[in-house]
Amino acid sequence: MKRTAIIIILLFSLSWSMQAQETYAYAERDTTMHLDIYRPNSGNGYTIIHIFGGGFVGGYRTKQWDADYCRQLTRDGYTAVAIDYRLGLRGVKNVGLKTIEALERAIYMAVEDCSDAVAYLVNNAERLQIDPKKIIIEGSSAGAITALMTDYARCNALPCAESLPAYSGAIFSRQGKPQWVNAKPAPTLIFHGTVDKIVPYKKIQLGKTGLFGGSGIAENMDKQNLAYQLFRYKNLGHEVAIGGPLTTDVLNLFVKQYITEQRHLHIDVTIRDDAYPPSKFSSMTLKDIYKNK
Repeated sequence: MKRTAIIIILLFSLSWSMQAQETYAYAERDTTMHLDIYRPNSGNGYTIIHIFGGGFVGGYRTKQWDADYCRQLTRDGYTAVAIDYRLGLRGVKNVGLKTIEALERAIYMAVEDCSDAVAYLVNNAERLQIDPKKIIIEGSSAGAITALMTDYARCNALPCAESLPAYSGAIFSRQGKPQWVNAKPAPTLIFHGTVDKIVPYKKIQLGKTGLFGGSGIAENMDKQNLAYQLFRYKNLGHEVAIGGPLTTDVLNLFVKQYITEQRHLHIDVTIRDDAYPPSKFSSMTLKDIYKNK
C-alpha cells in the first residue's frame, strides 16, 4: 500500500476534554505491541499515526504529552493512532558513528514495528472504520527518524519494511546520499532546527554510511524532483522536536495542498522567531541523552 503522506512534525501540547480511546494489540515481538486510537467528533477522513520521541532509549505511547497531542489532532478532524515500538538503544552508551551498528539496529527495529502497525490498520480498516488510502505517519526526534525511515524502507525494498502493504528526523543510509529507488516517497513535511546537535540538521557521514537530517533530505528530494516542504528554524536546536513553535495550521495546509489537491510542490522556508529563543536544547548533544541511560 502506498501511504498518503509522511508528516515529520512536533506540535506543542494543548489540553482539552478526553476523546474516545480504543486500545488494540497489533503485533507480537519481544512483548505485545499496542496502539491507541483517538477518534474525532467529526472526522476529515485522514488517520495520523503518531510515533513518540525519546532517542530510542525512552518514551512511551501513553505519555501525557503524546496523548494530549493525539487529542489535539482529533480536534482538527483526524483520527490519531499512538503506537508502541521497541527501544533498541536502551542500555547502549555513547551512540555515534563508532556504534553505528547499534543505531542501525534500533532504527530498523522501530521501522519493523511501525510497518506492523500500518499493516494492522490496513488489514483491519473496515472494522476500525479508517480509510486505508488516507494514512499519514508522523513523529518527533526518534519518532521522526522512524517515520522517515519507514517510507524510505518501502521505497527501497529494505527487509525491515516487509510487513508494509506499504520535528527533527533523519534518514540512515549505507549507500551515500538518500536515493528513493523503487518508488517515490510520500509527500514529506519536515521541521528542523539549524543548530540541532542531537539529530543532525545536515548530516553525519563516514564514507557512504551516514545519518542525513532535514537539510540533507530536502537537498536530495529537490534534486530528484520529489514533493516536500521544509521549515528551517534558524538558531534553534532540538527544541524544535521537543515543543516546537508550531500549530496544526501548518499540518492542515500541507494536507490540503499536497494530498487533497495533489500539488507537486517544493517549499523551503527559513524561520527566525524571537518568541522562541534558543534554550538548553540548542547545545544538547547525543552524549547528554545517553550518558545517564
